Amino acid sequence: MAENIILCGYLGICSWHDCRKKKIPVRLLRLGIGAGMLYALLMLAAGRTGWQALLAGAAPGAVMLLYSRLSQEKLGWADGLMVIPAGLVQNWQKCTAEVFAACFLAFLAAVGLLIAGKATRNTKLPFAPFFLAAVLIMWITEGCGGGIGG
Repeated sequence: MAENIILCGYLGICSWHDCRKKKIPVRLLRLGIGAGMLYALLMLAAGRTGWQALLAGAAPGAVMLLYSRLSQEKLGWADGLMVIPAGLVQNWQKCTAEVFAACFLAFLAAVGLLIAGKATRNTKLPFAPFFLAAVLIMWITEGCGGGIGG
């Protein structure tokens, strides 16, 4: 539970920067990755996870970084770096589901903005708030007995 609160706090700060300033500071991304790595190493030392799980946990963020590179940053590289701590704290399945959910939420928002005439196809939306919303939705559904992973 504490790790979810800390993760949501971190994502909340990232969301604020992404919405207000259209970028997430590198030092905040480094802090998040460092904290995620520290948490993962503590779980490894306690025998609650293995090396393979840690590497797999970073995979959703790494895939986003690759997509950012291939798409000439249609998805920002900071978004991939922001997802890495979530994957280190959670399992890769849950993190991947959250990324897909965030993309779906962003899609719904984009469609709504297009229909309302408030955006064009070139309008850039911040990803961090949608990822935060997806993490919160997964956390709530886990509390209700659903969710992915453990």
